[in-house]
Amino acid sequence: MATVLPGKISKHVFEKAFPATLKDTGNVHQDWVVTFKAIIQKFVRDLDYQPEDPITDDNSTYRAVRSEFLMKYDNGNEWFDQMYRTAVTMGELPYRDHAPEIRLEVARFTCFLLHVDDLGNDFNTLDGLQMRILMGENSEGDFLQAFRQHLIGFYKLYDPIPANSITLSAIDCISGMLLEQDDSVREMKLSGSSKSWPNYLRRKTGCAEAYAFMLFPKALDVDLADYISIIEDISFFTNAVNDILSFYKEFLGGETDTYVFLRARISNKPLDETLRLVVDETIEAYARVTKALQFTKAFKTWKRYVNGYL
Repeated sequence: MATVLPGKISKHVFEKAFPATLKDTGNVHQDWVVTFKAIIQKFVRDLDYQPEDPITDDNSTYRAVRSEFLMKYDNGNEWFDQMYRTAVTMGELPYRDHAPEIRLEVARFTCFLLHVDDLGNDFNTLDGLQMRILMGENSEGDFLQAFRQHLIGFYKLYDPIPANSITLSAIDCISGMLLEQDDSVREMKLSGSSKSWPNYLRRKTGCAEAYAFMLFPKALDVDLADYISIIEDISFFTNAVNDILSFYKEFLGGETDTYVFLRARISNKPLDETLRLVVDETIEAYARVTKALQFTKAFKTWKRYVNGYL
């Protein structure tokens, strides 16, 4: 297991941001590598990240999720195994201090949404999916009914407002997927007047509000008033961390519709300056949440979430 030393980025986080297959790209990108590495090093240091053990095959949540989705939805594609691991990692590491039932439902939630995203490869299948979920239709076999029952299950584990927010975030995420695939949206002209567009789109596609509210189940017994004022900061942090750590890979892959690219394009600022700005905003959001929760039952939960999510 890698360790974090002063002035050095952890191996886990570095490889997440700079995949091995992308590191040796010639001199043309070397300046970018140095720049991005320095930005992420500071980001990780500021968050006091400590490396976590990876999820193993004998993890009970992994076994449960894999068993459920393998039997019902897996078509044998190698992608599915990666989906299980991604989903279980999201449930197990950020929510490690939560009950096993919560960790399992977070992992299942992630699996369902990743599967929905995969359905989005067929635009016609994704279009109208929300209506079919709400109407209880089974046009995608048992998947829609299972997803619907899964969302209903959050009302047993969470108070009404958090449960409502988790459900609505999942439904809204499908709208985000549709927006990302709409050719007219992808090709629309952007200017300084579109400043709010990247945040609007990111909130829809990231489903971060659901993960933010999942931190506060009934069993944690934290008053809504203790955290509702900073729920948007938790959501922003959740989305932004992913955007920061995936930026380099997206840059080399030629993706230009990502959050950082869109902000740079609209503001007419260099990419490195925009990335630094997003990092600064993320650290500021982290600090506000940390201060707000400092003397509540949720403080340890928040710190665990931050480290596990990285």
